[in-house]
Amino acid sequence: MEFMEIKDKQGITHYINPSHISAICEIDGECKINLMGQEYMITQDTLKEFRLHLTSFRH
Repeated sequence: MEFMEIKDKQGITHYINPSHISAICEIDGECKINLMGQEYMITQDTLKEFRLHLTSFRH
């Protein structure tokens, strides 16, 4: 199983399974992901990493 390292807006590092992400959105400069029913605010850099990672898994 592959895990990704993300940083939230408070600078706390989390390790998650990217297959558990159900939504990503960017509203007014705020980046939000939905991870197993919980919403997390993340940094712009982390959002870019997610996009790259998820794009590489598209069919």
